[in-house]
Amino acid sequence: MDWTLTIDEISDTQLEQALSLAHVPTLMATLMHLQGSCDPLRGDIRPHVAQLAEEEDGLSEGARDKARKLALAAIIAHRDAGCPALPTPDDAMVSETMQYITGIPFPEEQLELMREELNLLDEDRRRVPVDDTSVPAGYRVLVIGSGMSGILAAIRLQQAGIDYLLVDKNPEVGGTWYENTYPGCQVDSPNHLYNYIFEPNHQWPAYFSDRKTLFNYFQGVAQRYDVRAHARLNTRVTSSTYDESANCWRVDLEDSRGRTTQESFSAVIAACGQLNTPAMPDITGVDSFQGITFHSARWEHQHDLSGKRVAVIGTGCSATQFVPAIADQTGQMTVFQRSPNWLLPVEEYHQPVSEEELWCFRNLPFYAKWYRFFLFRARAIDGLLPYLYGEEDWQGQPLSVGQKNAELREAMEAYIREQAGDDLALADALVPDYPPGGKRPVLDDGSWISTLKRDNVTLETSPIAEILPEGIRTADGEVHEFDVIIYGTGFHADHFLLPIQFTGRDGRDLHDTWQGDPQAYMGITVPGFPNLYLLYGPNTNIVVGASIIFFSECEMRYIIGCLKMQFEQGLASLEVREAVCREYNDSMDERNRMCAWGSPHVSSWYKNANGRVSQNWPGTHFEYWRQTKKPDPGDFLAH
Repeated sequence: MDWTLTIDEISDTQLEQALSLAHVPTLMATLMHLQGSCDPLRGDIRPHVAQLAEEEDGLSEGARDKARKLALAAIIAHRDAGCPALPTPDDAMVSETMQYITGIPFPEEQLELMREELNLLDEDRRRVPVDDTSVPAGYRVLVIGSGMSGILAAIRLQQAGIDYLLVDKNPEVGGTWYENTYPGCQVDSPNHLYNYIFEPNHQWPAYFSDRKTLFNYFQGVAQRYDVRAHARLNTRVTSSTYDESANCWRVDLEDSRGRTTQESFSAVIAACGQLNTPAMPDITGVDSFQGITFHSARWEHQHDLSGKRVAVIGTGCSATQFVPAIADQTGQMTVFQRSPNWLLPVEEYHQPVSEEELWCFRNLPFYAKWYRFFLFRARAIDGLLPYLYGEEDWQGQPLSVGQKNAELREAMEAYIREQAGDDLALADALVPDYPPGGKRPVLDDGSWISTLKRDNVTLETSPIAEILPEGIRTADGEVHEFDVIIYGTGFHADHFLLPIQFTGRDGRDLHDTWQGDPQAYMGITVPGFPNLYLLYGPNTNIVVGASIIFFSECEMRYIIGCLKMQFEQGLASLEVREAVCREYNDSMDERNRMCAWGSPHVSSWYKNANGRVSQNWPGTHFEYWRQTKKPDPGDFLAH
């Protein structure tokens, strides 16, 4: 069928086929617009999202069929009437529909966030209006990093009328989606949430799109906002020193030829990310292997793996993506597992979005807006977070941290054992001995365990003793010979801002100040470092929920709010108070201690070398949104 037809061209039969694959709660929200009334939402078609249930909307097939018939009649009537402009629903109608769409009510205090996230009329309420006449002459901001957060920072500064320079060590913008090119690389947040709120993409080809699609999206956004006109690529920041007499940062920039220049900036926004420095394991003989070896984050595509004996060290998120993608190419593959990961079932993880659904996103009034909102409500605000919180004196340690966490463990273990089938030894090897949420869960549609069950794939759980010129010797004394070793061993997530040297007020060195334990107020500002702001800083990583873009948008709203406050009050600098930052991080430590990832029985990249959880945000999306909505002048030392 021809799915390029618009709503005024499509036949009844084709329309019915499109609606047969439409998302029903979203379809009901569209029905509200078509009928100009919430009456359709008050009947017996009542979605209910239950986190541990198989059906994401809780509707019976009979209810879904009824909803589709109601929508079909309304859309046909709308089409036959010439597709007239629909009236704008009032706030009460929008609020009722927001409460309806998942069947899980949210408190009144969250209404502002929900309306902002819905962005029904493209309001972009996360944009902070700045009177450009208040911006001091010559005020210039340096943005370090041109990944998702850096592009966002550039656009928000541009919208506020603030001059900036965007620098990146790479020859292209895109950050992680430029650097990570390994086979099978894709996003692990729902793609309809993984885009800027002001630049939605309603034509994602998959529910979780691949690296190339995501790279093209961010390239396209950068092009639409002419970010490259303010960008200097192939450029590294080597050091940045705060000049107290001039209230500015003196920044040393090095180009690809090693030539260094120094420039001055009124403020610096570090958008370097957390997952950008590959980590190699501390294994004896790691440099002795004489075959082909590389890290998954620096994939060497020139090598033909056909028929090769391939070792994969690591079973984290990257490995669970690239191992299924290359297993059929290798002669024999051995996957070395230090500890297994919890698998989070996501049936559509590798599924494309159908042509029928893409048609609905393009043509049905407000359908795309409400679908994104459904995902936000189902995944972010409610989500699995309550199942990851612990209870004091819980007796189920180290396997769980509380009653709900134990329930989640039971469901997730059953999924693994179902996938493993009759192979009980494999199932036992793949069931983690730590609480769900203790480490980053892996999204799975069955491809991971089915790959491990292939005849040419072996899961090796004996610890690695050393790497030899010919391969790997395990702790049981066996020597495994390989042609290729691929390291899927993650990143130095806690090495924030390295290797850049930052020298703040009174000659304070940032990394000496942190002493391996990075801390910041709200993950954004650091005492002693005026006019320095971080994106995706300490304790802003999310374990479950929407996407990291939501957090970056909240952080940039806060940063623009700080700059606005500085301009309006005529301040040369803003610096968060030491006591404010300390109290905040004490709270973070206490809350993280009561989460699955804070369990003393768990070791993961969420924790730094000191054992402190320096990565994760322990609260809800609403809490982070609320605390970053607007800076409190009392939190800062102003000069």
